[in-house]
Amino acid sequence: MTLADRGADPAPAFIGVDLGGTKILARWIDPASGRARGRHKAVTPTTGPADVLDAVADTVRALDPDGRAVAVGVGVPGFVIDGRVVVRCANIAGWDHPIDVAEHLGAVLGRPVVVGNDVNCGAVAEHHLGGDAATADDLLAVFVGTGVGGGLILDGRLVTGPRGMVGEIGHVTTTPGGALCGCGCRGHLEAYAGRAGLERRAREAAAAGRPNKLVDLAGPSTIKSRHLARALEEGCEVTASLLADATDALALVIGNAATLLDLRHVVLGGGVVDKLGQPFVDQIAASPSFGGLGPDLCALRLARRLDDAGVVGAAILAADRFG
Repeated sequence: MTLADRGADPAPAFIGVDLGGTKILARWIDPASGRARGRHKAVTPTTGPADVLDAVADTVRALDPDGRAVAVGVGVPGFVIDGRVVVRCANIAGWDHPIDVAEHLGAVLGRPVVVGNDVNCGAVAEHHLGGDAATADDLLAVFVGTGVGGGLILDGRLVTGPRGMVGEIGHVTTTPGGALCGCGCRGHLEAYAGRAGLERRAREAAAAGRPNKLVDLAGPSTIKSRHLARALEEGCEVTASLLADATDALALVIGNAATLLDLRHVVLGGGVVDKLGQPFVDQIAASPSFGGLGPDLCALRLARRLDDAGVVGAAILAADRFG
């Protein structure tokens, strides 16, 4: 049980939604404290953005059948402009064109909706409620899940940019011409450190005659973060090699970002980090590939709110705009 699950206060007036590549999670959130109540989960459809948005609306209705929420915040794995328009979501099939998600969901749900990049939502939650980082004016949050995303707080404020691309470190090139990324380009960080990229490379290795525990454990189903942790525990050499590449790629990009922006605080979260834990963070910090002026420039730590940062941050965005 987390802080978010304790107590029996009445349901707060805001709903946070975390839209991921494989699941949709909605919870009631009190933005001031981060406390959450109730939850409803659904599988993210693979049949295009229209069905995904229908599933988000259904998830909110299931959590709030009486329509009591003042506003809804939605975190999405893509570029977001002005809290409304999602330009593209590389990890959601068919989402390759701009959609005004706030307008669409607002009309369907009959209440205001604000949209943010999912990792930006995580960064907001960490900054407001995450403990030590809450006192930092400057913070980079890196979430490693299906893909890899970053959220940037400078001078105490979330920075997104005119095209919603600030913090998109998953699409920074680490290896020119390297492994294929989900966005269609090659050599991006996400291709080496994101769970989907790790799966792609594990299956390529198996097809090339290098059997591995990841493929054995998952079979024809999606390789999950828990499979990464178990395969590593069981001494799978392919898994160890893939995760070594992941830590080196993350170290390169994090160090360069910290040097460029003079960052003192970097927090890491997301499904992969959640399962691999502190040893994974320690390996990133110790990597000889750490970019820029080196690991002493910034402090790396686990996100305090590994399990609910996206939904909490989305609700904080909704409260900031409509509260």
